[in-house]
Amino acid sequence: MNKHAVFSFFSGAGFLDIGFENAGFDIVFVNEINPEFMSAYKFSRECLGKEAPQFGYSQESIDVFLTTQKRTLSSHMKLAKSKYLSVGFIGGPPCPDFSVGGKNKGHEGDNGRLSNSYIDVIIIVMLKMDGISTQRVLATVS
Repeated sequence: MNKHAVFSFFSGAGFLDIGFENAGFDIVFVNEINPEFMSAYKFSRECLGKEAPQFGYSQESIDVFLTTQKRTLSSHMKLAKSKYLSVGFIGGPPCPDFSVGGKNKGHEGDNGRLSNSYIDVIIIVMLKMDGISTQRVLATVS
């Protein structure tokens, strides 16, 4: 076991995750909604002889971690925090809405909205673990 745990969102085929693992981090949870990417992710881990993440894989929208799966994610975070020196998030939210090709819809586009969801998950889960009022923080950020 390494000293640092990472929860990975928008994991794609897992290249960012592999880089973090090679740098000494443990990937403890993976979320990727696209089934083809998730299949490639699992296949590459198997080929590289890497174990499945401690808290498994999820193919849900990130939005479920703001609603129905918020408690589960918080529970995983608390357990990881008790075992590791640090716990963090990595991810690559889809960015086409922030480009000319995506019509510059930004955070109002379908994909751009997911960037906001990703930030909200980090704020709510990380701050809640430390006993900080998320309503006050989100009001300040908004």
